[in-house]
Amino acid sequence: MHIIDFFRSTLVLLALATHGSAAPFDKAGKKLWMSTPEHTIPPAGVPTSYPLNPSRRAQPPSGVHLPSPKDHPYPNEQDGHADFIRKPDQHPRAPGFQERAPVIKGVRSALDPNAQSPLNEGNPLAFKSKGHPYIPNTQLFDSSAIKTPLPTNRWWLNLMIEHGTDPIHPYPYVVRCLTNSSTVGMPKFTAAAEHVTSTQPSDWTISDAQNRLTQRRVTKTDALGVEVTWTGSGNAQMQSRFYKGMAFQTFEMQSMVPQLSTIHAILKVEKLGRTVLSARENVAEVTQDVANMPAVTKLTLNDGSQWLVAAKPAIDWTQTSTGKLQGNYTFSGFVQLAHLGDKPDSNINVLQRYVGTYPTEGAVTYAQVQTSDGTERAANIVFFYKTNTAANGDSNTIYNAQSVSPTVQLLTFALPHQMDLMNSTSVVSGGLSGYRSSKGPLTAIAGNIISYKQPLQQVGFAGPRALGSNEKAQIQRQLLKDAATSTNITAEDPYFFGKGVAKVARLLQIAQEVEDSASAASLSARLVSLLKPWLVSQTNSDPLVYDKTWGGIVSTLGLSDPSMDFGQGRYNDHHFHYGYFLYAGAVLASYDISLFAPFREPLNQLLRDYANPSYVDSQFPFMRHFDPYDGHSWAAGLFTFADGRNQESSGEAINAYYSAYLYAKALGFQDVASFYEIILNMEAHSGRRYWHPMRAQSEELYGKPFIHNTVGIVWASKVDHVTFFGANDEYVYGIQMLPFTPATSLLLTPDWVREAWSPGSSSGGMKAAAQAAGTNGWAQFLYSAYGMVDRNTALDKALTCTPDDGNTNTNVLHWILTNEQLTVAA
Repeated sequence: MHIIDFFRSTLVLLALATHGSAAPFDKAGKKLWMSTPEHTIPPAGVPTSYPLNPSRRAQPPSGVHLPSPKDHPYPNEQDGHADFIRKPDQHPRAPGFQERAPVIKGVRSALDPNAQSPLNEGNPLAFKSKGHPYIPNTQLFDSSAIKTPLPTNRWWLNLMIEHGTDPIHPYPYVVRCLTNSSTVGMPKFTAAAEHVTSTQPSDWTISDAQNRLTQRRVTKTDALGVEVTWTGSGNAQMQSRFYKGMAFQTFEMQSMVPQLSTIHAILKVEKLGRTVLSARENVAEVTQDVANMPAVTKLTLNDGSQWLVAAKPAIDWTQTSTGKLQGNYTFSGFVQLAHLGDKPDSNINVLQRYVGTYPTEGAVTYAQVQTSDGTERAANIVFFYKTNTAANGDSNTIYNAQSVSPTVQLLTFALPHQMDLMNSTSVVSGGLSGYRSSKGPLTAIAGNIISYKQPLQQVGFAGPRALGSNEKAQIQRQLLKDAATSTNITAEDPYFFGKGVAKVARLLQIAQEVEDSASAASLSARLVSLLKPWLVSQTNSDPLVYDKTWGGIVSTLGLSDPSMDFGQGRYNDHHFHYGYFLYAGAVLASYDISLFAPFREPLNQLLRDYANPSYVDSQFPFMRHFDPYDGHSWAAGLFTFADGRNQESSGEAINAYYSAYLYAKALGFQDVASFYEIILNMEAHSGRRYWHPMRAQSEELYGKPFIHNTVGIVWASKVDHVTFFGANDEYVYGIQMLPFTPATSLLLTPDWVREAWSPGSSSGGMKAAAQAAGTNGWAQFLYSAYGMVDRNTALDKALTCTPDDGNTNTNVLHWILTNEQLTVAA
């Protein structure tokens, strides 16, 4: 029995006291676990229980070109200012749930996402079409504007599934959107030895004092965020656009009497009036600036926190006998809230310079750059925010930190991985203190553009180091054994079958590298025979089908039962599952395009399912899993989570985009391949930063006493040094490495491996974990990684282990021999 199959049927997850209770699935060990932080306190009327999480497996800057501030980034749109709240029908829609990506002047994307991808060759669906039993709740979104293909893994997805009242996490805040109101809170993070959790308070509830709001719906989405609109009687409306990293949470209102209520007691209300900082000498211009600024109020609560509330037009807040704050007239305008962090006196001086500006639309451009001599390969990752304010009444002008007065700039926060690569001139002078996310401290950035330069580490089909003749002979001897014993793949679900077929493809790729043409011919024939029942005849026991309700490809069993196939029928882990299929297709296409031909269309569609590079595809959403702001994917699908989205296996996420890159490259789709190479390197960078931090980085990000240099699960609001299938250290290390391919070298570095191998203050380290695992597949993963720093010891230990069902000794030998002492860009 393979090691992962053993764990599928025998592991019982350790239910950690701090993570709530749990119960397993009832079929073949596929029902896994969901944790809810003990500090989560939803508002009244919000369900306190959440579905179990079936998302895991019981298995082991400088130099960035910016456009001129006068350039108009959205040349086809000129928004007026007559209404604060724009109606859905004012936004022309492209097919699919997302807005058409805007054309940005001065920046050339790696590909045109507004065009059909070459992966969409206009052929019929390769899989039978069925409706999904889990019907979208159209009471939660505007179905006339947001159509199939629907989002299934976005960071804000809790707004569109179940009751729609579970929290979302627009860092640094936590937000709930209820039927008649919205709540905003500032989480408090607590580090422990094995996890970092956060409270998820509803510090403020924003509503209409006359209770006229009766419905809320998601009315618009874009590449970075989501728009929510509340409607009701008497023309009362409220609207907010939620983006990660915004210093203010902003609510536009029409015909409302604004009301702010809090779970705390309000100790002090200070009216600060209108404030503006201007370097201009013209008194009339400064006076006009002051008149245009929102009125600001500082609130002190009995939990020790202080908040800034800004309103335009000015609101004279009245405190009621029940402790609520109310406006004194029917209001049309906007209200902004911002927490004042851990240094309120200095933070408020910074925040007041930026009140009144908020985003109305977000866009991302991935622009590949390369020096003429090829010595530097990188991509400019550029976030553009369209805002409500700008000079001369033009709400679309892009600003950077050096171009205009702060009074019309957007104030945002950047995550640590962005700051690693960002041009420091955008950092706000004086900064803001006391703001963080589950990924560590946030840094204040000024301007409508956030941009950083992502280094691109090259990776291909072959290993990073050429093999010598003796090494080739050594690998070939092992290859002959594995080709005879390791290609009988009997798994019936898409995940384990995918691992198995990718294992055979690895053997085929390695056979070509060691120039064993006979083994390559035999393995290619075996690969074809394995893929046919799944992709051509579709006679396997759990065939894939196209879900016409949400827009994606799911397994038959997963469609009928959300607990089967690790929840992939509800869009969990598609990039993990289908990434293995795409790797097999890429290797086969590279080896013999004629053998690959029957699988071209079904594999094109599997790739479009999880990594579709086109906004205008009517069958699959754009980049289902990938979150550009966080720089990595979210694995969890159509299930609500109190802790927000999550991802466990950073290694399999990297494999998904590595496979996509190889596939596009093998088919000659150069622009698509360039795009996937950028996504791959972004995923790897975030993987190193958040799942594989050095211990000093871990302390910086997560705080003592959590000083592990491996994270098992990254959530939107917490991190865990466990997996969904167990807490053993070898599981936590191993799930972040597998599968071992040339792309694994993007994730692992010699320095990290060297440090992880030695004991830490709260962990025995990777060496102790490998020793505890004995000679199973988990131990083999850890010894393989150790090959980056000690080739001979790694080979001696790894080759005595029994491989995981997605691995072979041939692959282990090849990986260690081709990855010794490889260095990776920061």
